[in-house]
Amino acid sequence: MKNRKIERNYYLLLILSAVIFITSCKPKEPGALRCGTMEGYQERLDSDPQFAENEVNLEQEISAYIKNMRAGEFTEFRSGKVVIPVVVHVVYANATENVTDAQIQSQIDVLNEDYRRLNADVSNVPTDFQTLVADARIEFKLAERDPDCNPTSGITRTSTTVSSFDHSSTAATPTARNPVKFASSGGVDGWPSEEYLNLWVCDLSGNTLGYASFPSDLASRPDEDGVVIDYEAFGDTGTAAAPFDLGRTATHEIGHWLNLKHIWGDDGTACTGTDYVDDTPNQAGYNTGCPTHPHSSCSSDDMFMNYMDYVDDDCMIMFSNGQSDRMDAVLYTTRTGIVSSQADVPPPTVSQDLYSRDMMDDVGDEPNTISSHMYKTDDIWVRHSNDGITNQEHQNPVGNATNYVYVRVRNRGCGTASSGEVKLYWAKASSGLSWPAPWDGSVATPALMGNPIGQASTGSVAESDFVILEYAWTAPNPADYSSFGADKTHFCLLSRIETSSTAPYGMTFAETSNLGQNVRNNNNIVWKNITVSEPAAGGRFASALISNYTREAANYKIVFEVVKGEESLFDYGKVIVIIQGRLFEIWKEGGMEGEAIEPGEKNEVLLLKSGATLTNLKLRANQSGVIDVRFEPDPKQIKYNRNVFKLDMVQYTAEDAEFIGGQTFTFRLGN
Repeated sequence: MKNRKIERNYYLLLILSAVIFITSCKPKEPGALRCGTMEGYQERLDSDPQFAENEVNLEQEISAYIKNMRAGEFTEFRSGKVVIPVVVHVVYANATENVTDAQIQSQIDVLNEDYRRLNADVSNVPTDFQTLVADARIEFKLAERDPDCNPTSGITRTSTTVSSFDHSSTAATPTARNPVKFASSGGVDGWPSEEYLNLWVCDLSGNTLGYASFPSDLASRPDEDGVVIDYEAFGDTGTAAAPFDLGRTATHEIGHWLNLKHIWGDDGTACTGTDYVDDTPNQAGYNTGCPTHPHSSCSSDDMFMNYMDYVDDDCMIMFSNGQSDRMDAVLYTTRTGIVSSQADVPPPTVSQDLYSRDMMDDVGDEPNTISSHMYKTDDIWVRHSNDGITNQEHQNPVGNATNYVYVRVRNRGCGTASSGEVKLYWAKASSGLSWPAPWDGSVATPALMGNPIGQASTGSVAESDFVILEYAWTAPNPADYSSFGADKTHFCLLSRIETSSTAPYGMTFAETSNLGQNVRNNNNIVWKNITVSEPAAGGRFASALISNYTREAANYKIVFEVVKGEESLFDYGKVIVIIQGRLFEIWKEGGMEGEAIEPGEKNEVLLLKSGATLTNLKLRANQSGVIDVRFEPDPKQIKYNRNVFKLDMVQYTAEDAEFIGGQTFTFRLGN
């Protein structure tokens, strides 16, 4: 919400002058208020100069981050996901308050639905707000290692003699401010806030449903960081009580933990406050119950169905795109530790082990039996400028220009620090890459198809810690690849952590020519192959190279499938493959075989569903061909103007379905 009469340079001053009118109530009192986060906020601004300065500084960081993000192309909004490890501390005075594991998991499930726009009731968002509904691309997972590097369920249980817990953000001592967060006051100590989202569940006194800590307090009050939820407003089963029985109290409070303000700006009903978000309408005060849309105040319709209002659980159903940007900004400025936390990775049996993740669900096992495709690491990303520490969103490399490549290296060990050398390579992107060619620079036809980028030392990486390395890289001239048609500026990246100078260089499994198996078998090798689509006539457009880098002819099939956990682009438009030049002739000579496809005009093929295939593609040794993928969104089906769709193109051998490689196409809509 933004008051259009207030200039941006006044917003920071507004923090110091807002008048707060906040109370909160238990779910047993229908229609009551629900959040205690802002209680005492104004008093703290008036009496605590350090807190006031922290708030101003944080808003300046957030504003600068969002400004820089939006200064780029439309592709700048984040398409990757962040996984936040959660530890749930159950503090109970009786058996009823000791919520079950199933109730805890129900809350995690609700969070993952709400923050990924997968909640079924999102379809109830009014038409005039539908283009603003955000997939925040944040997921939550119960921790699998505790601070001492022991296995954990991500749940602690503490019996207490305290009948209910109060809180006061203005009290002088930590235990008076947050008694449930300290063992000395009848609660339980939190786990390190840089690695875990601490979520306490207890009986909150008075009428409070929940409250959260401010990101601006993280440095000065790290032991108090986290979210507290009343046991009657937690999850969507067990003790959860109507009308706050769908887990949305935690959704709301974690929004505060990620620096979202209340949607009405906490100014009473004055219409002069702000939540520092451009796409949430100005609103006079909070809403309760479940109003009927349109419900207007401040000369505009209220977005009362937003998670940051005070309506009942079955009525709050959305975050906005602007709120998602604001959450991104705090993750990559104030809460950077949580982005790289390994608390969701089970502790290994070794004391030290440098690795990078193949995918976000990779836990470092060798071989990796979790990830199906080995070319999607989020631990490598490219930026056009050297801003990759604070902006970890991957960009397509710019050809014939200096790019910056970032590699995150983790130590999943629990005992000692470790070090190694990280070698980085590029190759002309293809679903048929092998090792070491073309990464070693040995393939130069029709142009240089790969080469080393550089080498850097990790230095000493402490146990359960990480380091981010930066490499400057001048990508090849796109003109060198004119024979590939549109696929001129798309490259793959490969990172290899070597902990020994002699073969097998610290690898658990000696490397072979099969790149996919090398990556699967060794957690210190990761591979990045992604194309972010560009707008084109008739839709969004991406290109890919299909290659045979072996020394013998081979027969391949290509499979197109929606990335797991993502919305299906087949539900929102047409997906068309254009098979270019000689590659189309090869497919035609092979009988134009495939599944779930419909040949179109000339060299176009319509893909009918996820899992569609092109088969019987017989390539000679070192032969390549280009396909283009065009997504034509149906305006009647696209509900949100910032949809992100992901489509995998995977290359297998036709005879025995051996995985060769692949790449991911990211189709983004909107701005």
